[in-house]
Amino acid sequence: MAKTFLTKKNNAKSTITDNPLTDSATTVNVQTGDGAKFPAAPFHATLYASDPSVGEIVKVTAKSTDAFTIERAKENTTAQAWAQNSRIELLVTAKLFDDFQTRTEIVVATDGSGDYNCDGTDDQTELNEAISNLPAGGGIVRVKKGTYLLTGVVEILKDNVVLEGEGASTLLKAANASNLGDIVRVGDGGTTAYSNIAIRNLKIDGNQANQTSGNSSPLVLWGTSSNKHLRILIENCWLTGARLDCLKVIGTEESIIRNCFIHDNTGTGIGLFTSSQHNTITGNVLSSNGYGVYDSGCNYNTFSGNVSRSNGYGFYLSNAWRESVTGNAIFTSTNYGIYIPGGQRNAITGNHLYGDNWGIIIGNSSNITRYNVVSGNTIAWTTSQGIALYYGSGTTVNNVITGNSFFGCGGHGIYLYASQYNTITGNAIDGASRSSNNTSHSIYISNNGSVYSTYNVISSNNCQATQSNKAAYHIRENSASDDFNLAIGNICKDGVTGQIGLQGTNSVRGTNIPASG
Repeated sequence: MAKTFLTKKNNAKSTITDNPLTDSATTVNVQTGDGAKFPAAPFHATLYASDPSVGEIVKVTAKSTDAFTIERAKENTTAQAWAQNSRIELLVTAKLFDDFQTRTEIVVATDGSGDYNCDGTDDQTELNEAISNLPAGGGIVRVKKGTYLLTGVVEILKDNVVLEGEGASTLLKAANASNLGDIVRVGDGGTTAYSNIAIRNLKIDGNQANQTSGNSSPLVLWGTSSNKHLRILIENCWLTGARLDCLKVIGTEESIIRNCFIHDNTGTGIGLFTSSQHNTITGNVLSSNGYGVYDSGCNYNTFSGNVSRSNGYGFYLSNAWRESVTGNAIFTSTNYGIYIPGGQRNAITGNHLYGDNWGIIIGNSSNITRYNVVSGNTIAWTTSQGIALYYGSGTTVNNVITGNSFFGCGGHGIYLYASQYNTITGNAIDGASRSSNNTSHSIYISNNGSVYSTYNVISSNNCQATQSNKAAYHIRENSASDDFNLAIGNICKDGVTGQIGLQGTNSVRGTNIPASG
């Protein structure tokens, strides 16, 4: 571990005992006991006979009692031979003035070229010193390409800081058996909030395979509900290897996470917690995580243009309010593509889902789920249901499912399970019941045995069955207690058992095509 900011000490001077010190020598010896007058390396010293202005400045890189290891001809001076008893003194030089000045840009490297240089052991020490030595007004820490092995957290505890690498070749990695909670962190969950911070163009690896404890979270923004971080930018990062959650956003507002590759994490790729609000999550690629995005009780966030592939869940928004999930591509989720239990007033629009187990699930919560709009999505080749409004003890009511396109759902296209007062309109559904002929339905209105689907409007949907396995019905009530529903203006073609099968006494079949059957 080394740094190139020079150390200082008053009245550091001696004479040399070498007889002579040649112009290529790399060790200089001072008078016995005088080594203690000089500071710890590194420092610059001036060799001269009588006039320092024609002397030679050397860099002392190591000190062993009265023997100094030196690099010659520093600060535009010339290496010379020096006679015994020539003077060596720590004088003020241009490099000292440079170090005294407020540094707003500091370089960290592994190849010796930085202001701080890391050696693969406890490299968080140099990184934290670099951040700490930025002025109170902030600045940039540039981390050059190389592997930095960490046994402690890299922590940003000031405003207006940029931590920037040189792409994926700048790797900050948890050392084997370091068992860290967090790898890089903004804030400490205390009473101070931080703002105007950017982390970009680097890779952070939690190295989960070589840990036995700790979360190994690559990146954490740790604010609180009463002390929220503001305007944090995370961009162009590669984040992987968490034993639990990868990028955790805690108590953070008005921030952006964009254009990151987040993969192979046990927990969530991006997690929002503790009332994180008004954030934008855009353009990220999330793959092979427990969750692509997990949002716990947060509001007003926007998720757009992301790719979720082969995650347990694509987007899991629990008790989220007034959020937008727009224009994302979600593939092969092992559970649900988009899952919104207990959410209200959310907009799920223009997403493309393919090959998920279930497509979009609204409800299934102890909190009421209502006023959500699901529109303009394309849902293809789900293993089970395409879109479900699903009962929970908090009820699932007053949601709108409109203008979506379904193709080849293994189960039902749209599934209303003990759900009331919803509007299902203008959807195009083809190939429901793909997994088993004459089993599932294009739109199924069902119950849990005690709570029934009632007062729903099913209108202007276009339901077809062009695949070899076809829907039993296109619109079907499960029982007579699924009642007070209106089916009107729908086009239904080629259902195996029938086209529209309403069973509630008070349900109304308006003008549809066909008029009967």
